[in-house]
Amino acid sequence: MKHLIFASLFVLVCSTAHAQFFSFGLKGGVNTQVKKPSDISVVADTAFNFGVKDFKFGTQFGAYFRFGNKIFIQPEILLNSSRTDYRVSDGNLGEIVKSEKYQNLDLPILVGFKLGPVRVMGGPVGHYFLNSTSELTDFDGYSERFNQMTWGYQAGLSIGLGRISADIRYEGNFYKAGEQVNFYGKSYSFANNPSRLIVGINIAIIK
Repeated sequence: MKHLIFASLFVLVCSTAHAQFFSFGLKGGVNTQVKKPSDISVVADTAFNFGVKDFKFGTQFGAYFRFGNKIFIQPEILLNSSRTDYRVSDGNLGEIVKSEKYQNLDLPILVGFKLGPVRVMGGPVGHYFLNSTSELTDFDGYSERFNQMTWGYQAGLSIGLGRISADIRYEGNFYKAGEQVNFYGKSYSFANNPSRLIVGINIAIIK
């Protein structure tokens, strides 16, 4: 009986330590880019301006894995879908609006610390390109070539009690917006690096 009690206590302590050290959960949210870039002037057989008309809200869903308690590391895997409306304008055509949709696998690796119900975190994020559909291919002379992998960073905080928490993050990136754009064999990109605001909800499965 004594050995059974000690064994039960040992299993209970190990389970508690494991739960405190490792957490796993599902997450979902929305995101949008926060800075609209200036137009690009394209000069070919005809000259026109190419620019962003609107950033639409994107969605993301996936999972997180957290190792540690007060100080932790949190890798995540997220399927991200987003859309941008572009405008093409010149003196003859007026303004034509075309949409482009993107799907990426986002891979943040965040490090942070916990203060009561608040977690502060930040770290690098990789964007693995999966697919795109574009109405811009309707234009003669347009083509696109996406980098398979791009990199950025995220920083933000999460607040919650129990198994549900909410987080808000800022994301910056190390590449130029519109790097995939090609007109008549020439590459174009906007002057700024894209940045996003991300808001999400997390549900802990293992806590």
